[in-house]
Amino acid sequence: MHIGILEDDAALASHVLKVIESQSHTGAIFPTAKAFFSAVKRNTFDLFVFDWRLPDQDGLTVLKLLRSGSFQQDVPVIFLTGMHDEQAIVAALEAGAEDYCIKPVRPAEFLARVAALKRRVYPTRQHTGPMVCLGYTFDMANRHISWEGGEAQFSGKEFELARFLFENSERSLSRERLMQEVWGREDDPFSRTLDVHISRIRSRLSLGGDSALRLRSIHGFGYQLLTTATPDQTAE
Repeated sequence: MHIGILEDDAALASHVLKVIESQSHTGAIFPTAKAFFSAVKRNTFDLFVFDWRLPDQDGLTVLKLLRSGSFQQDVPVIFLTGMHDEQAIVAALEAGAEDYCIKPVRPAEFLARVAALKRRVYPTRQHTGPMVCLGYTFDMANRHISWEGGEAQFSGKEFELARFLFENSERSLSRERLMQEVWGREDDPFSRTLDVHISRIRSRLSLGGDSALRLRSIHGFGYQLLTTATPDQTAE
């Protein structure tokens, strides 16, 4: 998972990052609400860890904005704070937080809570053979995809990208997240690598026009695989 850490204590934030990286997660640290929302507008996260007290806004206000605004409303949130007040815990949960941990960080407990959220929100798909998703069959060994009415053979990166898009259908996926997941590096604003791969996947898997599945571009952000076709001017 890619985890956003909203924490102004640099030492604590670094410690939390090391804890989550020990389980092969990736993360990014934001010391202020302003920095956090700036990042949310351009990247896709799977989980957020919020401190309560921040220099510019409190964590509860950030959570309410996240849940009510045009950001990543469904991304789970864990509060990690020194506040023990029961009313504060209830307020956070009622505002949409999924969990609440008390400082100091206890790594084993914290990772167990992260793992529990991952199982609930992003259940692992077990594949004993080909992966079937949204009517498309992914042959992992041969990088071959088939569906009713068609089939296609893909290169390694094209296949990985298509698989990630299908496994995260309906989610708005940022360019940065797609590049990191498939190529293991950040997006280069002058590179068309991702766009070329997306174009080939859209064409070869019939994910454009009036098809039931549609791969649309989100201007200034990234891409989204939709399972219901609706008119959209940003789709290429």
